[in-house]
Amino acid sequence: MNRRGFLGLSALAVTHGALATEMAASIAGSDPVPLARVQTTHGAHIVTASMADKASTVHLRRWMLDGDVPILRVNAAGILAKLPGQGQADQVARILAHDEEVRHLYMTAVTSRVCAVDWTTAGRIVSQPAAYGHRADFLATRFAREALNPRDSGARWCSSVMLRELSPMIGRSPA
Repeated sequence: MNRRGFLGLSALAVTHGALATEMAASIAGSDPVPLARVQTTHGAHIVTASMADKASTVHLRRWMLDGDVPILRVNAAGILAKLPGQGQADQVARILAHDEEVRHLYMTAVTSRVCAVDWTTAGRIVSQPAAYGHRADFLATRFAREALNPRDSGARWCSSVMLRELSPMIGRSPA
């Protein structure tokens, strides 16, 4: 791991360490309940992914595909999307493409984080991007940066989708 990556993970561990440790322990113990309670953050997912072993990855994949509530499925997908390498990226992309509830939750979280807007506004942008045509250039710039995020295959997928949705409006926003 490079020094910058290590320091970034260390900073995230300070902020999200307790939650990530609890989540990693529940995943390792095959207990989906903590992941089904509330949608957790990008930072918590990165730290949790750094703790995941092969058995935990199997549990996460199963929950992403068959979890009984959308929050469990989106949290599992979020952690899998942040595993080092690209081994899970295809499966995460398939879930985002085919599970409408997970897609909406994931895209709302990415939009909120990337565009620095509250959850409600992010949900509106995801649901009705044309209504934000006046901000298309700003939004497209943010999503274009996120489309290169090496640490989150799900965010790359969501950003690409939002860029496609915004593309007819790019360059038409007032300066």
